[in-house]
Parts: sequence; structure tokens; C-alpha cells
Amino acid sequence: MALHRTWWGKTFVEALEDFIDTGRLQRGKAYRTDNRILEFFHSDNQVSATLRGNVNPYFGVTEEPRYKVTLVFQKIPKRAWQDIINTISGNAGWLSKLMLNEIPSTIEDAFGEYCLLPKSFDDIEAQCSCPDYASPCKHIAGVYYHIANLLDATPMLLFQLRGISQENLQLALKKTELGQVFAEHLSLPNTIEMEYDTHYFSPIISMDKALNKIATSKSKTNLENNLESHAINHSPKTKSKLDKFWSMSEWDLPTTEETSQISASLIKKQGDYPDFWTRNNSFIEAMEIFYQSTRKKNDKILF
Repeated sequence: MALHRTWWGKTFVEALEDFIDTGRLQRGKAYRTDNRILEFFHSDNQVSATLRGNVNPYFGVTEEPRYKVTLVFQKIPKRAWQDIINTISGNAGWLSKLMLNEIPSTIEDAFGEYCLLPKSFDDIEAQCSCPDYASPCKHIAGVYYHIANLLDATPMLLFQLRGISQENLQLALKKTELGQVFAEHLSLPNTIEMEYDTHYFSPIISMDKALNKIATSKSKTNLENNLESHAINHSPKTKSKLDKFWSMSEWDLPTTEETSQISASLIKKQGDYPDFWTRNNSFIEAMEIFYQSTRKKNDKILF
């Protein structure tokens, strides 16, 4: 089963595997879940976590231990971020994806001498309170995998760990010329107001209003007589509509004249002498002869 749902979560782990022993790193897969990670915090470029260890009476560990893990990512200098943002703003694909909280697959090309993904031990200072002297221990590796899982849902966390928050990144991108245009596009309403046409028939009167109208009529004596009188007083035109209402299949639908079809319309759009036509006779006339013979043979019109 795949551990990561997005390419950037997977790529983060692959970047770590380039400078960390793969065997030691994979030991942390069992420590990446909430069952092992009791506490997890990230602020600015720092990550702190508390993990559950294992009981091991052979080594004298009779109670479940707790280990503290701290990761500090190397920040990209502020002066470099402006150059990086200028480079990103010149690429519509990069800018649009970042403003939609997605990481472009070629974003590393925008960082020049710096890098977004960690490339060496110099990019991450990792510490753990466990007795394992090797780095990374399985607890640090578990936090690495946990960060990769978080990147699936919050990819902009990677930018925060490298020195710029999501809010500041979005503000900087929106200040660029292309970013302003894209921000205006994102601010457009997602829904279009519907326009409702009038009903062909008059609005239906509720039963209460209809009975009240009949009850207050001067010419009525009882409900049956008034309903009969009401039906008699209808004009022939109104009665015709009412009759047709209960037999909609008899309603006369508006008829529209079929538009005439133009044979070989695409050919005629080219004109008599298009650039590719080198003969002296008209291209349209020559093709009309061809279309007529083809249409006659297939008994249909070509468009």
C-alpha cells in the first residue's frame, strides 16, 4: 500500500534517501502513526514531537519510555526568497499551482543555488533523547515519515520549514504582475445567478385562496353552484387553455424551420485559391465536384 497520496510527499522521502541510509530511514515507518507519535508541533522552521518507545526488559526498560525529537530545518535567506519569487512569477504554471496550494513538479528549478527539498545533513539538524547514537534513529525517521504524510494534505508546510510561511508566500506572489491577474481570476464567483423565465400558465392559486374567493362571491349560494358558475363564466379562450392543460399531448408546440445545411462548408471556408492550392482552377469548384459524387454515392451530405 502506498504511504503517500501525492508526489511531493513521496519526493520528500526520496530526497532524504539520497543522503540517509535507506535501511535506517525505513525503520521509522512503524513510528509515523498517531499511535506512536503522542505530540507533534511545528512552528516556523522547527518540528517537535514526543514518541512512544518500546518496553524491553532485556535492556532494563520495564516501563514504556517517551522520547523527544527535535528537527530544525535550515532556512533559505530572506534576500534569496525575493529572487526565487521573481523567478516563480515568470512561470505561469509554477505560480498558478502555488496559488492553488499545490507544488509544481519542477519547482526546484526556481531555487537556483538553494533547494526546497533537503539535500544533505546540513539542511536538517535532528536530535532525539533516545540512547541510539546513530542518526537517524527510528524515532527521528518516524517523524520524517510523519512530515511526508502531512505534506500530502498541507504541501505549503515545506515552504514554511525552509523559511517562508504560506501567508507570506501567497502575499508575495499576489504582488507580482501575473499574480495579480490570477488572484482576480480566483476571486470570481463560483456560481452563476440563474435567470428564470415566466410560466406559460398563470400562477396556481392556493386552495385556501380559491375557496375564500368563492365564499365571498355575491352570486353564489353554495360551493357546487359557485364552481359551476365559475366554469361557465370562463371565456372560450381560457376554457380552451384549461382543457389543453389536462391533455398536454394535444398542446400545439411551436414549430421551427430547419436551417439549410451547407455542403462542404469546411472546404468553402478555404476560399477559391488557398495557400496550399497550386492549380489554376478554383479549389472550391474542384472539391464541389468531388463532394457531389461522394454524396451521391453515399446518399448523404458531408459537412
